[in-house]
Amino acid sequence: MLERYRQLYKEQFQTFLEYMDKPLKKALRVNTLKTSHVKIGEVLEKKGFSFAPVGDGVGFEINNGPYAISSIPEHLYGHFYIQGVAEMSIAPQLKCEKGDAIWDMCAAPGGKTTHISQLVKNTGMILATDVSSQKLQALRNNVARLGCTNTLIVKADARDINLPLKFDKIMLDAPCTGSGIVRKDPSRKSSRTMEDITFMSSLQKGLLEKAVSSVKHGGKVLYSTCSLEPEENEMVINWAIDSLPVKLLPLDRGAMSPAFTSPFGKKLNDEIALCGRIHPHVADSNGMFMALIKKTGTS
Repeated sequence: MLERYRQLYKEQFQTFLEYMDKPLKKALRVNTLKTSHVKIGEVLEKKGFSFAPVGDGVGFEINNGPYAISSIPEHLYGHFYIQGVAEMSIAPQLKCEKGDAIWDMCAAPGGKTTHISQLVKNTGMILATDVSSQKLQALRNNVARLGCTNTLIVKADARDINLPLKFDKIMLDAPCTGSGIVRKDPSRKSSRTMEDITFMSSLQKGLLEKAVSSVKHGGKVLYSTCSLEPEENEMVINWAIDSLPVKLLPLDRGAMSPAFTSPFGKKLNDEIALCGRIHPHVADSNGMFMALIKKTGTS
């Protein structure tokens, strides 16, 4: 795996390794369904936390504090959701609008589900599905705690769901090897193999095919992972361009890095340049991949 990263990151390889061993700062997303960025900032200051804003009123990164941020009452009240800085940037890319019918296909524990609910101001409908009973409990708790009243939670493998309706938008934060969150979960350094990458790639393609078939003509699917592996990211999207009635749309790049267009020397479709990556050593965060997909066919 180290040799793979040496090939991907080239002259940045040593910096990449250094950052993967650095502790990750805690961060929180303000829940505007219940409070405001200003009010949470006042609470943090009053309680003695040192913090910095994330985005334009999205949340805060915690530098240090007198105790765990999860222990303050405002967390229990659902005034914020503890979420990484990179993860906060994902849901807004889908550009959901009030009244949209949205499917979060792999929703637990609910970070992106509750963020979408917040962005559409509790309007429309969100179908949130997942296969894990344990994670679904966390999803239920978070949806209730944050006051998301437009969300229907269902235990199911998204690939097995057949509904008579088509969705306006679909969030597919796909299951993955999670190599981008080593800073949060160091066990992933040694618990993932090439066999896992191959398995996940197949699963991701099946979920993405289902997503495209379940969204309206002209509707959008946001595909994301917390993996660093091109086989789970650029190569899955390259397969989708070749196999499904889709085209890629530009992301709101901001500080996001370009995707790999020739990983390991394999030249991919030119559209892959529209995908984006958040690299741990560039953004000082977890690693993320994103692709915004528009359905062009009617079936």
